[in-house]
Amino acid sequence: MGTLTYVLDIISWLGVTLLVFFLWRIARFYEQSSRETAYSWLFLPPMFLLPAGAIFYLVEDPTFVRSLWGDVLLFTGGVLLLFASVLLHQVMMGER
Repeated sequence: MGTLTYVLDIISWLGVTLLVFFLWRIARFYEQSSRETAYSWLFLPPMFLLPAGAIFYLVEDPTFVRSLWGDVLLFTGGVLLLFASVLLHQVMMGER
């Protein structure tokens, strides 16, 4: 059962990373096609921070309990992802 948990955790965090990668590519495409700055580089740190936090948890405790560095990485990646997503939405929808 422990191996299955690790495999499912890895697959789910690869999925999260893939979704952030797609957001980054959407922002890059919008920058190139519209000649507006969409701050696509803001999606790069969460693309590395979120999997790094998940790796800390997988190494220390796969139940996602009590890992300070894992929490810090996941929180920082989540806040940056939220900020980048809201900023991309505002740029693409014309809200300034």
